[in-house]
Amino acid sequence: MGTTEGDSAESLGSRIARLRRAKGWNQKDLADRVGARPSQISKYERGTYLPRPDLLPILGEALGVSLDYLMTGRSGGEPRRDFRLRERVEALETLPETQRSNLVAFLDALLAAHQLLRRYQELLHQHGHRALPERHPPGKAPVRGGARKGR
Repeated sequence: MGTTEGDSAESLGSRIARLRRAKGWNQKDLADRVGARPSQISKYERGTYLPRPDLLPILGEALGVSLDYLMTGRSGGEPRRDFRLRERVEALETLPETQRSNLVAFLDALLAAHQLLRRYQELLHQHGHRALPERHPPGKAPVRGGARKGR
């Protein structure tokens, strides 16, 4: 549980092998294009060795992907996806209807509150205001001016 897309779903070596095969190349074809030996490509794909940092952009270019995609499996602007909720959907679907309805109502309220807060923060930012000052529980307000001596 708790995996995110691009973390460990596919290793760098597996991604290199998949991209190479998608181009219809064998390991020698890729090696020739990036200035490596076929045995090195084999070791990268098996995860025995990692490519040198200076070879990574060359591999990405040869395979037709960005360096970010080569390394993570994600496009540059693509947000990281957190699959923890998706992993729980099946279990949530086994809840009784009343609990599922309550859960949906709670999630709708949570999302609406989040959108409202985000919009509020955008408006504050547009108008050059800071967020609301920190609130303190009644009777717990900070002392202004510091403590007085002799008391």
